[in-house]
Amino acid sequence: MVFTVLIIGELLAFILTLAPLSVAQQRWNDLALISLFIQWNGLMCSSTLCLLRPLIKNQSPQFIAVSSYLSLLIMITLLSLLTFYIMNVYSITSIISSTSHWEFLLHNLLIGGIISALALRYFYIQHQWRLKVEAESCTKLQLLQAKIRPHFLFNSMNSIASLTRTRPDVAERITEDLAELFRMILRDDHELITWFREKELCLRYIDIEKQRLGERLTIQWHTNAIPDDALFPALLLQPLLENAIFHGIEPEVNGGSIIVSGELKAHQLKITIQNSNSKNLVHRQGNKIALKNIQERLQSHFPGNASIICQEKDTIYFAIVTMPYQQKPDE
Repeated sequence: MVFTVLIIGELLAFILTLAPLSVAQQRWNDLALISLFIQWNGLMCSSTLCLLRPLIKNQSPQFIAVSSYLSLLIMITLLSLLTFYIMNVYSITSIISSTSHWEFLLHNLLIGGIISALALRYFYIQHQWRLKVEAESCTKLQLLQAKIRPHFLFNSMNSIASLTRTRPDVAERITEDLAELFRMILRDDHELITWFREKELCLRYIDIEKQRLGERLTIQWHTNAIPDDALFPALLLQPLLENAIFHGIEPEVNGGSIIVSGELKAHQLKITIQNSNSKNLVHRQGNKIALKNIQERLQSHFPGNASIICQEKDTIYFAIVTMPYQQKPDE
């Protein structure tokens, strides 16, 4: 925002320098003094608004707009008076040689009033735009979560249903685990959870699937390099594990294996999920909804700093998630 104020001020200085129609009247030699005066006004006005913010932030938008605008005009008036006095004392008359005290003040107030109104309007629109983007991001994330949770629930309930007749005690335990799991994840969609909890979610899901697939499903975890306090979007990895099981393990008579590995390097987390792929080409084809949802959720939480890449080498499928390493701030 300060940079924007500086750019606006310098553009105004060039406009004032180029304003006269005659080239002979253009004051290129005075550009430095004009820039200094305008930048001084811009920075002092910005500082004034920063100092006023705690006093007026809880007021109505109309009161904030009027008080901010009047504060800027008062500051411009004071700086103009001080500038005129300094120029007289040090005989810097190139800018004010043919201008009276009141003409100089009125001239600055008119230009400053117009520029201040435009700048306040610009920053107000920018602020409203940021609020709109945040609201849209929050809504989009909630929709993505709404798509993921029923999918996970339906697959889990199918696993429980398959155990109800043959192993009711196991089905009861898994139902209780599922209830605990959903109590944990039905929370604010913008709230991140630790890697410890994210892994717990994944282990609960794998436990449910192992009751259905038995020895056909094996999984290895090589994630000791990931700190337990690293923050993750809830249920980020579960859809990838679900895809690995559905597309790679379940179609095969002998099942297959999944390897989850993680590393922390240069403050970046890299989590790789690899699974043996199905030989059935038809069953390997998916609609990519889960991958798209994960990508959009990553961008919502870590805009421009996270990604998911999927690769296939021979009979092994890789899903690689990279994201910044973040921790909860100290209490």
